Amino acid sequence: MRIVYGPIRSLGLGKVVAVDPISRSPKVCNMNCIYCRLGSGGIVLLERADFIDEASIIEQMGECMHREECEAVIFKGTGEPLLARNIFDMARAIHERSEKKVALFTNGTLLSDPEVLSQLDVFDIIIVKLDAASEEMFRTVNRPHPSVDFQDVLDGIRKARKGFRGSFRVQVNLVRENLSGIEGISQICREICPDYVYLDSPEGCDPFHAVSKKDMQAAMGRFFGIKCVSSQDKD
Repeated sequence: MRIVYGPIRSLGLGKVVAVDPISRSPKVCNMNCIYCRLGSGGIVLLERADFIDEASIIEQMGECMHREECEAVIFKGTGEPLLARNIFDMARAIHERSEKKVALFTNGTLLSDPEVLSQLDVFDIIIVKLDAASEEMFRTVNRPHPSVDFQDVLDGIRKARKGFRGSFRVQVNLVRENLSGIEGISQICREICPDYVYLDSPEGCDPFHAVSKKDMQAAMGRFFGIKCVSSQDKD
C-alpha cells in the first residue's frame, strides 16, 4: 500500500500530495462514517500508535515533493490521521525537506488531547470535519466509538481553533441524514469562525445517502457570513 500518493485534487487546496500515516487495510479509525469511501467495518479504536515510520514517508515522497503543480502536502488516508502517534514527527520531516505547506485533515475527535493540541502548529493548515449539530446526528452519520462524545469533540475543535496559528478550516460532508441539521451545523461554524468552510458531497457515496445539487445549493445558503466553498465549485 502506498503511503504517499498524488498529486490529487483536494477541495480548497488545489493539487496536493497526500500522505497516509495509517496505511492499513482494513481502515483504522475511531469513527465508521456512513459515507466513508473505505466502506463499513475496519478497526475502530481510540489508542494512538505508530503505524509506519517517518523514513518510509521520506522514501516515498520522491519527485512528488518537487512537482510545481502540487500546492501542498496533506495528511489523510485509511483512517483518522491523528491516531498515528508519530504524525508530528512526519510533518516536521516534510518541513525540513520542502517549502510546501503541510495540511491535516482530521475528524476532530483527538483535538481535546493536550499532547495533540500542543503540537498542532507543525501544520500550516488544519481541516476538521463537522457533520452534525447534535449527539444523535453525530451517532447516526459518523458512528463513532461508543466512548467518543459529541460535546467533547466540539470542545476540542474550539480549543484547537483558539490556539492554532495557521489557517483553520471546517469541512461539512452533506448527506441525506444531516440535511435537517444544516442550520445547526452552520451556527456552530459561525461560532467557531473558521477561515473557510468546505461543503462537500462525499465521493463514491451510496446513492441512498447522496444529496442532490439542489440540496447542496440550499445548504450553501445557510452559511452566510462565512467563506464557504462547495464541491460543486471549481478549485
